[in-house]
Amino acid sequence: MTNLSDITVEEFTSLAPISIEKKADMDQALELMQENKIRHLPVIENQKVVGIISERDVLTHIGKDWGKMLTVEDVMNTSLLSVYANDNLGEVAYQLSAQKKGSAIVLDTEGNLYGIFTTTDALNALVEILYPMAYGQSDLNHTIL
Repeated sequence: MTNLSDITVEEFTSLAPISIEKKADMDQALELMQENKIRHLPVIENQKVVGIISERDVLTHIGKDWGKMLTVEDVMNTSLLSVYANDNLGEVAYQLSAQKKGSAIVLDTEGNLYGIFTTTDALNALVEILYPMAYGQSDLNHTIL
């Protein structure tokens, strides 16, 4: 049986996430999010993460700032949850919940962008780790319509 305290966030992190420069315009950010079917977009400046844009941020600003020429910097959220790839999965999932964040920026040991860990990744980890422990292998064949 896997010792849960030994599982790192790295094992469930989406690697090499798509990112955007903070001076880019919001149309470009929205296009990147739609094309890549992502809900969180790290914002970088000089190769360092300085913020994040979520689907919710985009929707909020589309409603109240429609018609304005907004940059990513105008919309990005600078209140980030940053973690390291070798941090404990349970602790990172707990911090996402406690801080009411939809994602955590995952950094390598030098502090560079390594990946992104979302609440969806946390749920997938929970299912992958705990479901077999509780129920064994599933014999259900699920079809997505």
